[in-house]
Amino acid sequence: MTKQQSKRKNLPSNAVGGGELAKKTLPPKVQSLLAQQKYRQALEEIKKIKRSSPDLELAPTEEASIWSLRGQQEFKQDRVKAAMSSFRQALELGLDGEAHYWIAKCLLALNRLDEALKLFADAFEHQRLRQEYTGCYLKLLLLKGDTDTIDQLLSQSAQQFSAAQKHWARGAITLRVGQPEVALSHFQKVKSPVTPDDVPSAWIAYTQQVLSDWQAAAITLETKRSQITHPAVKRLRVLQHTKTGQSIQNIFNQRPPNGTVYQEAILISETLHLIDQGNLHEAGHAFLELNRRSTHFPQLATLYCPLLTLAGQQALDERELDCAETFWQPLLGEQPFNYQLAVNLLPVLNENDSHKERQRLLTRLAKWLESEAQQNPQMWPDSRLKPTLAKIHCLLADSWMALRQPRTAVGAVRQAERIEPESAEVFGRRGLIAYSDDNYEEATELLTQALEKGCRYEEVYGALLKCWQELEDQQSFKETRRRFGKHFGDVMVESDVEIAPWIEALSTQSYPFFMRLIEEYSEDEPALEACQIFIDATGNELTSSGRVPFSPELAKPQWLALLAQLSPLEQIPVLQAIIVSLQLFAKRQKGLSALINEYIQQLYLLTDREPAAAEAHLVMLAVKGSSPKQIQPPLRRYLDGKTQPGTALANLQLQVHHFSQSDTLVSFIDEALGKEPQNPHLLLAKATTYPTDSENYENLYRQGFELARRLQDAKALQAFREEQAFLKMREAQELLPSFDRLDSFAPPDIDEFLENLIRKMMGGTIPPDELRRLMPQLKQKLLEDMPDFDDDDDDFDPEPIRFAFPFDLPSSGSKKSKRKRR
Repeated sequence: MTKQQSKRKNLPSNAVGGGELAKKTLPPKVQSLLAQQKYRQALEEIKKIKRSSPDLELAPTEEASIWSLRGQQEFKQDRVKAAMSSFRQALELGLDGEAHYWIAKCLLALNRLDEALKLFADAFEHQRLRQEYTGCYLKLLLLKGDTDTIDQLLSQSAQQFSAAQKHWARGAITLRVGQPEVALSHFQKVKSPVTPDDVPSAWIAYTQQVLSDWQAAAITLETKRSQITHPAVKRLRVLQHTKTGQSIQNIFNQRPPNGTVYQEAILISETLHLIDQGNLHEAGHAFLELNRRSTHFPQLATLYCPLLTLAGQQALDERELDCAETFWQPLLGEQPFNYQLAVNLLPVLNENDSHKERQRLLTRLAKWLESEAQQNPQMWPDSRLKPTLAKIHCLLADSWMALRQPRTAVGAVRQAERIEPESAEVFGRRGLIAYSDDNYEEATELLTQALEKGCRYEEVYGALLKCWQELEDQQSFKETRRRFGKHFGDVMVESDVEIAPWIEALSTQSYPFFMRLIEEYSEDEPALEACQIFIDATGNELTSSGRVPFSPELAKPQWLALLAQLSPLEQIPVLQAIIVSLQLFAKRQKGLSALINEYIQQLYLLTDREPAAAEAHLVMLAVKGSSPKQIQPPLRRYLDGKTQPGTALANLQLQVHHFSQSDTLVSFIDEALGKEPQNPHLLLAKATTYPTDSENYENLYRQGFELARRLQDAKALQAFREEQAFLKMREAQELLPSFDRLDSFAPPDIDEFLENLIRKMMGGTIPPDELRRLMPQLKQKLLEDMPDFDDDDDDFDPEPIRFAFPFDLPSSGSKKSKRKRR
């Protein structure tokens, strides 16, 4: 050790970094091997020379330098552990500083920061580092986050650091604590490298980029063209391009010597720019053009899986399924096998008709699952393993059918049945086999059981409906759609909308229509009776505002007697009918408002006994036109008790909308939409605060309906159907003549009715002059398309009325033949 220590004292630390090997003292063969960069062979030759000539002693400088060169060669070849062994040999031979530097680089490459820090701490403490290497100690401390030790060293051992190292350390610390302006002033004072291969201007440019001073950073990077290929400078230049969009040629100033590096840098900059913009889809395409195992940009390997995973998801969200497959398919070759990604890819392959790839993936998934269950049985108990494996084999059966291999598909179903005979997927596939064999009775039983057990394979639902059609069982057909249609986007399920007669009559908001409908209803319903009492207490003179004189003294005793016969729950619709009748149709007179408030108060008193009264009370307050301030306290109490307050609020508005165009609830709906912008009920409710023929109504209605359909929200879809039913009633009401003319409906009235109907249907799609010219032909076409309502017509098959207006109208007089019922 004494001999080696003496060698260290005399060994210059820049034996490799800045000087040349003392080739004159080396044997010619060794010099030849060094010239060829065959450092391992050179060291073996030196060993042979030492054995053959024990008295010959080579200078430690020479052998240590060769070990260092060999280590640097191995480090470039990514043989980090071998390189570290070589540098330790150099250190043993006394190559202080440089050997410490390279050993630390190896340790950092192996994620062993603490060991690298200890190595330099010991060398610094024993003063074995020349000043050009003491900066490495500061950088390691900064990586560790130990700024206290850096401050201590700068104050107690300042003489061991150069001025550049001190300025750099102070700049790095201030940058770390979020003071880039102060850090920049320190970095600008660094005039020489802090460590070997350091670029002082890179720290300046980086800090300028942190400050978003991209123009200054560009100037800083421009001044050091000779350092353009330094890794730190390359990264800064690529970032400069990514953030500013500046031409890559301008960023690099000149074409780097290595054309491959240049092209890779261009693609990387494009990829990073796309990622920064959030365009992961296009970034994924750009990334696939890169060599992810690039030796120039090793960080690409770590970006491969996360970027392609996210790019695939964005492509999937954009319905670019081919691209999603392109991004996700290669990832399945990575280890470990990504089970969740494979599951996500299956529907993509199915949509892309990539049936062969889907079959291969399912086969691989089944094998992986069986192996995984053996290795981790606690993660895959039979209760989880068997249903999953059964479903995979059922999906395999689907793929084999798509590949026109039905026998193999049947074999896959039987395999699934052996694994989990009670699986919903197994029942579904067995039902499909029975359906394909025209065994409809067995198929309906199996397919129904599959849907009841939770199978959501669309082919199962479709096959069951076809079975009922083949069996001519319309009742079962409708029942299947009602029970299961909502799971498969069958938006016509439960299309029948039942509206209470008293609501239907009052929703006309027209006294003549209201009076005629109430008179025609034959149902024995208390709410209808309350409406009839109102009509009997009115006069015949209709005011210009559509109201009639009302005599409270005639109606009140009868309403009181009616309510006395009813339970609290039965009183709720009766009170609502009374309030709305008074609000909509009674002529304004003294005491009317107080009378309406009296019945609203009666409704409120029922809220303690009947929860439904609270909802009805709020609806009536809004119909009456109460201010938001007045309705807020009871409304807040009502909504606070609801698990879905936004939907509950929307339901209130939809009921109010049946009777009036009120803005009482608008501010509350806006507030709720701020919290639940994707609530289809609220979007519909907001739409109803606008006139139904307005653009705002149309946009909000369409937005809410598409959302409800996408979410398959059955209750929301029903709300849209009810709104549509009310719209249809009002459209029909606008087209019909007034009731005072209905009894004497003569041919001129029919002609006027048809013209109004045609104008309503055509809207503004035809210019007025052209519409007048076509009116006779259109009316004739409309009459021809109407059904024939002859009495006792056994051949009549009810159909919806179709109003078609082709560009080339047929000649008049051709009567459509009636369809024969099967």
